[in-house]
Amino acid sequence: MTIQIILKFIYLISISFWVGSIFFFSFFAAPSIFKILPRNIAGDVVSDIFPKYYLVGYICGLLALISSFILDYFLLKNFRTVSFLKIIILIVMLCIFFYAGQVIRPEAHSQRNILRNTEETSTEYISAQKRFRKLHAQSAVLNLTEFTFGIAMVFITAYTYKDQKVYGGIY
Repeated sequence: MTIQIILKFIYLISISFWVGSIFFFSFFAAPSIFKILPRNIAGDVVSDIFPKYYLVGYICGLLALISSFILDYFLLKNFRTVSFLKIIILIVMLCIFFYAGQVIRPEAHSQRNILRNTEETSTEYISAQKRFRKLHAQSAVLNLTEFTFGIAMVFITAYTYKDQKVYGGIY
């Protein structure tokens, strides 16, 4: 097995896992959890899943970025416009995921704790509720953006493979 095939596999599996985890969590897991469980318990379950969800994104994103760059730039010495576009999109995706996981998620968790530990009629509760809703909306928009970029990456990958021989070792 050549290094090209290994890097192509790492790239493809990383993009597949990353986009697949976004799709599954956003459209199946989270809605089902909140549909079946009481709101507080559903929030606890989702809060427990989030660190793992973001870790998958960080690892898959880095692997996709590194494997794509090495493959296109160093091995094939064929760094085209589409290669540059892939790298830019992967960097943007990683930045979005990092921001959502390291900035928004901890702040939303903090606001959620305030909501659980204060009187519902207090100004602190009302303020925390507004802040939590705003953070949740930002997170949802970023997640949808992330998913859209992920679908674009799958399309770009399919497009770049369209003229290539499947068994010729050409990427």
